[in-house]
Amino acid sequence: MKRFFALMMTAAMLAASFAGCGDAPADSAAAETADAPAFRFLDETLGVESYAIGFRKGEEELAQTVSGAVQALVLNGTYDAIGEKYPDIKDYLCLSAEDIDESALPAEGSGDSSYTFKHGFDLDYPPYSYLQDDGSVGGFDVELCQAVCEYLGWGYEAVPFNWDAKDMELNAGSCDCIWSGFTKEGREDDYTWGVTYSNNTQGILVPADSDINTLADLAGKVVGVQTATSAYEMLEDSQADLAATFADLKVYETYTIAYNDLKAGAIDAIAIDMTAGTYLISSGE
Repeated sequence: MKRFFALMMTAAMLAASFAGCGDAPADSAAAETADAPAFRFLDETLGVESYAIGFRKGEEELAQTVSGAVQALVLNGTYDAIGEKYPDIKDYLCLSAEDIDESALPAEGSGDSSYTFKHGFDLDYPPYSYLQDDGSVGGFDVELCQAVCEYLGWGYEAVPFNWDAKDMELNAGSCDCIWSGFTKEGREDDYTWGVTYSNNTQGILVPADSDINTLADLAGKVVGVQTATSAYEMLEDSQADLAATFADLKVYETYTIAYNDLKAGAIDAIAIDMTAGTYLISSGE
């Protein structure tokens, strides 16, 4: 589809904003909630990552426009206001007004009002994106994308999918981006990247009364992970030696299913990002 954008920006004007947001919060190695003490994270983690918006290769103009709008929402307070609605991730949000060049941003309402932005996201990845029981969409990434479209004057279309179908959906043109807790590390050359807006840490979630206290204690255990996620990729690559000690690495379509198996005692642990795991604990899913 031919797109008309009211504002053209060069990559240099936004280059600083496409960089990583920095280190994860110092307290990201542990997660506890008073309401649900039945599960905990190990102090040792698998690694730290950055979440950004992935576009098809060559879509620099679209990436710059969307990223500029995200930064404008940081300046007007919308970014933080949405974050307050999702306490499990608000401490991981890494954009701040001090780092933004206001002169490089698109003006409110400057987009083509006839254009509908198609937001591609994981249909079951709370608190970033998910389908609710009534069929409506929710999550931090969903609300931020909707706010971007409202700011620019675009229409918004939700395109939820199973996470392992994300590249097929993007390359087929079914969506304009992958924006759903999408890790940039290791994929730098595979997409045109928009702004990095959040940090995260990959950890190991276990029952509170588990005898698993270190990564070494996972030897001989059954560990669950969602397919095509950063945790899965780490266990296939940088943490392959660790995974080789497991009795089994059980791969799930969604973390919600994996968490239900953990509660039922069917698996011993889950390799999962801290924000998604903390949400599952606190929400009582």
